[in-house]
Amino acid sequence: MDGENTTRAFARSLAALKRQGCSLLITGPVRDGSHLRLSQQLLGDIKTERRWRIVVATDTEGIETRCPKLADPRQYRFIDRRHTTRSSAVQTCSPSPVNLFELAREVSETVDEFEDDADGLSSGELRLCVDSLCPLLDIHRSEALTRFIDSTTDRIYETNGMAHFHLPVDPEQPIVSELLDWFDVHIELRDGNHRWHLLDDDIQTGWLRI
Repeated sequence: MDGENTTRAFARSLAALKRQGCSLLITGPVRDGSHLRLSQQLLGDIKTERRWRIVVATDTEGIETRCPKLADPRQYRFIDRRHTTRSSAVQTCSPSPVNLFELAREVSETVDEFEDDADGLSSGELRLCVDSLCPLLDIHRSEALTRFIDSTTDRIYETNGMAHFHLPVDPEQPIVSELLDWFDVHIELRDGNHRWHLLDDDIQTGWLRI
């Protein structure tokens, strides 16, 4: 497939994923703010798009800035599951290791609340960010983590929403290939650039600036 046809196929497939709901795994051991910038894009622009946002924090300092300051607080939920021992700057955190079952339930209950308040969610309106999976892997076996991902993304799919999960490690690490079966899209980050791979259709872009 030549470049022009690949671009068209990518656009069609991505549009279909946005309509039906999708899950994205974002990898790359970058420390240049790329994870933050891409996440902000995926959560959507409040000036032009109606969004209901859930942001789950497990270890990321400054994640509170992920959502635009002017976002309607009724349409934004910040779920903090960071360890109190990870940073003295953290003020309100979970004092114990994350219980994945309880976390999945809280996400699901938040979706329920949003659906009620919105009187039903349209395709793409619900956006979930989980940043990041790394501390969860430190505590839980990969099987428990995949059950959490499966349960959480299933709830997002029910609303035709979009969920993205950050895993800031080298995409060649074995854990990445183990987790990809639970995702529709793999996004790699490198030096301020990102590359998309639509897994079911096996369509991959070149490297693009974020």
